[in-house]
Amino acid sequence: MKKMTVLLGSPRRGGNSEMLADSLVRGFGGTGGEALTIRLADLRLGGCVDCRRCWSSGRPCVIDDDMQSVYLALDEAEIVVFVSPLYWWSWSAQIKPVWDRLIPYGADGAPRNLSGKGALLLATAGDEDSGCFEGLRFAFARGTGYLGMTHLGEICASGVNAKGAIQGSEWLEKAEALGRSLSAWGTSEER
Repeated sequence: MKKMTVLLGSPRRGGNSEMLADSLVRGFGGTGGEALTIRLADLRLGGCVDCRRCWSSGRPCVIDDDMQSVYLALDEAEIVVFVSPLYWWSWSAQIKPVWDRLIPYGADGAPRNLSGKGALLLATAGDEDSGCFEGLRFAFARGTGYLGMTHLGEICASGVNAKGAIQGSEWLEKAEALGRSLSAWGTSEER
């Protein structure tokens, strides 16, 4: 059974980003996959302080906050989904600390890493122009590439601003189909 960790970076419960993630999870679960969704807005997550003490305490980061549970979920997952509404052409404040604190996985001599894990981007924006996602796509591609993760796809849903605007849209159908397609990833033919 494949395991997926969904990092939900929206501060809004039941919003467009969450509905998009729920559709992906529904498709993934329909193929026997197991998904853990972590609502980052409910966690106490501090920013990276650039102390350069990654792994010195026997765990990825010396900061004692809820990121420790996120690290465990990342370690157990085969696929990681980064979900964010678009805020100023980039990540939301809820998911940005997670990105900054992935640095231990890229540290020299790190005992664990994210290399070879699958990565997906799900994002929503009120902007009608899909070009609004360029900065987010760049950050996602460079960050996951640096960590050695495999890009498995993305859905960047534009034109969904008001809460629930994504309901009944093709975006949800695409997310569910993408979730179903993940069951084949990781087989010897796919890698």
